[in-house]
Formats: sequence, C-alpha cells, structure tokens
Amino acid sequence: MSYYPPMQSPFMMQMPQVMPQVPTQTQSIQYVNDKASAEAYQMPANSSVILMDTNLPRFYMKQTDASGVATIKSFDFKETEKEKPVEYVTKAEFEAYKAKMKGGRHESNTSDADRK
Repeated sequence: MSYYPPMQSPFMMQMPQVMPQVPTQTQSIQYVNDKASAEAYQMPANSSVILMDTNLPRFYMKQTDASGVATIKSFDFKETEKEKPVEYVTKAEFEAYKAKMKGGRHESNTSDADRK
C-alpha cells in the first residue's frame, strides 16, 4: 500500500499576516495671522503642529495631550550674522613680521653693558 499525502485545499493554506496600521503623528507647517489665530487653530488630541505667523518673524509650536488640552509656545526668528572669512598669514609675511619684531626689540633696548 502506497502512502500519498492528503491534498490541501487552497483555503487551508496560511494567509500572510497583515500588520495593523498604527496612526503616526506627523508634523506639518500651517500659517496663521497672529497668536490669537494660533490659539484658535483646531487640532486632534495627541498631535503637534508648527504655525508660522504671516505678519511677524515668529512661529508657534502647538501641542495637544491625550485629553485634547493644548499648549502653545511662541518663538521669534533672528537672522544669523554672516560668517566672516578667516584670514591667514603666509609664511613669508610671518617671517617678515618676526624679523621686524626682533629688529625692533634690539633697536629700542640698550646693551647689557649700558644697563650695569
């Protein structure tokens, strides 16, 4: 008697597992007219948003907790200073300066015999 494995029904094959999708928090940038508009901006619970002020160099960071209570912080933009280029001295310039300093010190100082 020969043994044959039983046929499997296509319905019996294991279906791939689908992972449930968890909603992710995304931060987006929105525009408001002033702080009052930022405070009035509606948001769902557990979320955060950056609100740019269209009239001032300012932005607001608004966050809500699990119960939907919002907190808002305001920040002012400040333009950074332009970096000044670094200037280097060439070796020839340094040697000329060094010789000048050595020469200048000997010219202004009196000899050791004159000091005693």
